[in-house]
Amino acid sequence: MNNTVTSSNDFFAATLQDLIEYPTSGILSKVLLKDKNSQYSLFCLATGTTIDKHTSTRNAVITIIEGTGNLNLEGKDIALAPGVLVFMPANTPHAVQAQENLAFVLSLSETLPAKKEISQQTIDIVKSTAPILKQHGQKITTRMYEIMFHKHPEVKAQFDMSAQANGTQPARLATAVYSYATHIDDLKALKAMVEKIAHRHVETHVLPEEYPIVGECLLQAIKEVLGDAATEELMTAWTEAYQALAEVFINREQQLYQTTF
Repeated sequence: MNNTVTSSNDFFAATLQDLIEYPTSGILSKVLLKDKNSQYSLFCLATGTTIDKHTSTRNAVITIIEGTGNLNLEGKDIALAPGVLVFMPANTPHAVQAQENLAFVLSLSETLPAKKEISQQTIDIVKSTAPILKQHGQKITTRMYEIMFHKHPEVKAQFDMSAQANGTQPARLATAVYSYATHIDDLKALKAMVEKIAHRHVETHVLPEEYPIVGECLLQAIKEVLGDAATEELMTAWTEAYQALAEVFINREQQLYQTTF
């Protein structure tokens, strides 16, 4: 269900209930419409599904179609039910839980600049982890995929599972993570890597809301593999670093989506 229905160049009308399709677990999503300034996606969450706390670089509006759930917005709980509309400013922490099958339309505004630059302290800490990542990187990424596929089985459809089985996908990601740690203060050096990955993400219809899933699992894997070496300071730095990199990909992929659809 992770596909685009139409671009803004086409007339579009639909009965939303006809497009709803619930998975047995997790999330199914469909981009309904996108243009240079906005994107409208249908999300269908199975009963009990949780989208962990994350932020978006764009203003967002959630409109509930059917089902019930809870939206935690900056620590405040908002009951979700048919007809409820919630506006969320860019970079506002939020999380969603489906109490029963829950369907909603997520409307995203134009891409906004990153909220802040990476701090020098974070740059220094992340660069210092490069030797560790060179040694343990593939172990970390292999564990990350194990965690992600267990907690979020719905994302498996977006991955080449044969590349998972033979280890090539974890190896590629380990190389990318190591390169980021090495060049976090010189992202221009990573342009070719970013372009390659961004194009692959567009081909598999990766959405901005899926980046928190990857980030959550990557950070958990780092903590598990590094053990005592994964200090609170190190984890805080990598959290900030991941969010900054996610913004780079989200913004670039939005540009590609606009030219692709």
